[in-house]
Amino acid sequence: MQQKTVSTHYTPRPFQQVLHSKLKRFNVLSCHRRFGKTVFSVNELLDKALRNTWKMPVYAYISPTYGQSERIAWQMLKQHTKDLPGVTFNEAKLRCIIERPHLRDHITIFLLGAENPDSLRGIYLDGVILDEFAQFDPTVWGLVVRPTLADRRGWAIFISTVKGMNHFYDIYQTAVKNQDKDWFFATYKASQTGVLPQEELDALRAEMTEEQYNQEMECDWGAALTGAYFGKEMAKAEADGRVGKVPHDPALLVDTAWDLGISDSTAIWFTQQYRQEIRVIDYIEVSGIGLPQIAKKLKEEHRKDYSYRDFHWPHDGKARDLSTGKSREETMRELGVRVRIAPKHDVADGINAARLLISKCYFDAEKCDRGLSALKNYERKFDEKLKIYQDKPLHNWASHGADAFRLLALAMKPGEDRQNRQMPTKCLSDYDVFKR
Repeated sequence: MQQKTVSTHYTPRPFQQVLHSKLKRFNVLSCHRRFGKTVFSVNELLDKALRNTWKMPVYAYISPTYGQSERIAWQMLKQHTKDLPGVTFNEAKLRCIIERPHLRDHITIFLLGAENPDSLRGIYLDGVILDEFAQFDPTVWGLVVRPTLADRRGWAIFISTVKGMNHFYDIYQTAVKNQDKDWFFATYKASQTGVLPQEELDALRAEMTEEQYNQEMECDWGAALTGAYFGKEMAKAEADGRVGKVPHDPALLVDTAWDLGISDSTAIWFTQQYRQEIRVIDYIEVSGIGLPQIAKKLKEEHRKDYSYRDFHWPHDGKARDLSTGKSREETMRELGVRVRIAPKHDVADGINAARLLISKCYFDAEKCDRGLSALKNYERKFDEKLKIYQDKPLHNWASHGADAFRLLALAMKPGEDRQNRQMPTKCLSDYDVFKR
């Protein structure tokens, strides 16, 4: 059979060529803007796919949203595979199929979005690219993507610009700690790669704030997340040692603040208050279950030991379910839980109140891990056309925890006594009301 040479139309830059040779099974790459990370990662995926000898290989490129995957990588993938024999493209499902007649099978490459992680369940993967991982829901890797790689010992590349010390920073540190095993890590700063000419870097530095430039171009983990509402406040909380071990105190009552989800997550903060201190002892976020199941979690898990005071709910707790005719508040009352419905408030007021409250909070790092990530990643919506941040929040995975915390901030009154003053069930006294 006569062999035919085809091209993927990719010529790596010198540092990209070196990087291709260094990759291990799990790879975490912190890269500056315009590094060429998507071109690099898509072609790494193609090289691995075309060399794979397993039957029916499956690969995925995942970005924060399905729309981003289509805009950023779809045309690029088609450009680099268009000359491969037997290649077909499903435009509706963003799927590339590469036939392998000699093996009587084909390679499948999916383009997916992390905003709907359940769509990733039930498949196996030989390899995956997680592009702009700093913008992902933190649970997507551990709960959804990692298990898909187990059957065939698949590989992964996390590639992103930094957004403060969030879950991308955590996975980078995992790579640092395990570099002698299956992990590889690298940082590519604009001042080192030479991808952009110095005059362009100088122009960018003049047009951006120092924090923006350091974050976007110099991969500075310590720079506050651009557009983040609570970046400085959370950084100060960590610097002050207010994020650590905060145990539950049985002598204090527990307040909760909720963000109610219907088609998405319900988030709940658990706090105890002593004078000016707000002790944030716990956080849970659940999806796919109703209020009866949530109430059961509160009563039967370790939170059953909490002595509750107030359950603060947002104004939409009064909304009625068309199928039952009952409001969610009434449903909880029937389950033995009384809630306080807060009036509708201005988002800006809630954000300002939350900033003030954070300075009085002590957070349990372990139990509040996901909630802390939500606060760090709660950010303004970015207008792609105007290239400016809008004065309203971006609705993503971080919104649920942040919205619940905004409600908490408006409900809390620092200095108020929240001690558990339950009356004893028995009283012994020799006092006689009829004697003087």
